[in-house]
Amino acid sequence: MSVTSKTAVLCLSHFRGGMELDALKQTNLFLSYGVDAVLICRKNTFLEQIAKEQDIPLISIDFKAKLSIPLIFGLRKAIKEIDINTLIFFGASEIKSIYFSVMGTNCRVIVRHGTTKSSSKKDPIHRIFYSCVSDYVGISEHLSRNILDILPASEGQVHTIYNSLDTNDIGFNRNSSLTFLHIGRVENGKGVIDAIKALSKAKIPIQSKVITYVGSIEEKSVQKEIERLALEGGVNVVFEGFCKNVSSFYSDNSFFLFPSYGEGLPNVMLEAISKGLSCITYDNTVFSEFIKLGFDGVYLAEDRNIDDLSKMIEIAYQERKGVNLEANMTRFNDVFSINGNIKKWLELIDG
Repeated sequence: MSVTSKTAVLCLSHFRGGMELDALKQTNLFLSYGVDAVLICRKNTFLEQIAKEQDIPLISIDFKAKLSIPLIFGLRKAIKEIDINTLIFFGASEIKSIYFSVMGTNCRVIVRHGTTKSSSKKDPIHRIFYSCVSDYVGISEHLSRNILDILPASEGQVHTIYNSLDTNDIGFNRNSSLTFLHIGRVENGKGVIDAIKALSKAKIPIQSKVITYVGSIEEKSVQKEIERLALEGGVNVVFEGFCKNVSSFYSDNSFFLFPSYGEGLPNVMLEAISKGLSCITYDNTVFSEFIKLGFDGVYLAEDRNIDDLSKMIEIAYQERKGVNLEANMTRFNDVFSINGNIKKWLELIDG
């Protein structure tokens, strides 16, 4: 599988998060499959630093505003100098600068959509700027629907390409403790307080009322509230902070308790399923998609309903031994494999 045209992954964010890591990963995947690819990012960012450490072909642009002359000129220069044919944009805010950058060139723009958005961009002004886009990629069916809802896209322009994980890393520990895990930033939007409230109410053995939070703590007040609720509810809570390698946490626990208030396609959910954990979430945004895809051991509570979340914990606990982990591994390999991801991307780029 290969393409002959020059492809650029464009991510202009200055943050350090899932989208930025996905941009790095996708560029590396393209390169490993023979695609002539380059990463374009903002100068003096986490993304630039990691790309240099990983020896990823890189162009960095120094700019301050999302719509700015330095960004337009810098991107336009890159497109012309290295003859970029396809620009895959991880983001949204800089679309106006991209519009001016590709004007009059043969560079095709694909927008990769990885976060649920609520603000419509179908007004006449945004339609002009998005007219430079040939295709949109949602990383889940939920996000593909979200594209059609908020962006000036037609059904024929929208494609779903799931993120991938290295299927050599999938596997499970049948002897993991019947305890709970949450991976993600320790903040309200990730459902961290809902998780502790529901676990406190759940009628399960006290020795299983243990939850480990792995992720950076954004606000100390949230941590203190979790600790207070845990003490009142008889829950043993552990904070591990941000960890680069989280594999051991998956193998040490049986349940992934992740009642987030909304996600596009959380990598942590993919990792949890690939490591054999039962997953308990709210029924919002993307989460029902995992059941539709055929994964066993996924439990959905009514959105923002602590009592129902507590019941799902109880059901997941009772059914743990019956979860078909082997079938989940096979299904995971079919849906989220690297080969499948690359194949779909190359078909789109070649198309």
